[in-house]
Amino acid sequence: MGLSLGECSVMKEITKTEEAIKACYVRVQLLEKKIESDEIPNEKKADMKKELREVRKLLTTNENQLSQLHRHNRKSFAFVAAFCFVCFTVYVLYILVQGPDF
Repeated sequence: MGLSLGECSVMKEITKTEEAIKACYVRVQLLEKKIESDEIPNEKKADMKKELREVRKLLTTNENQLSQLHRHNRKSFAFVAAFCFVCFTVYVLYILVQGPDF
């Protein structure tokens, strides 16, 4: 499951994945309520149980993707923070060597 993040930002992907997870949780709750109902025939319940397993599998996949996106986002932030620190250090060294009067 590769992440193609070149076309859009990581934050947009995180938002989309979180929305998909919320929709899956709503679907799981709805299916569980319908399965517990006595008004539905057994063969229909069997179909719903199958769908419930598939939705849970999709939910697991989405949660794994979300954790990968968060990991990627942390790595990007760490890189930017390190880059800013290096730039600041170079600037301070330049000021120390050249003096504040340029």
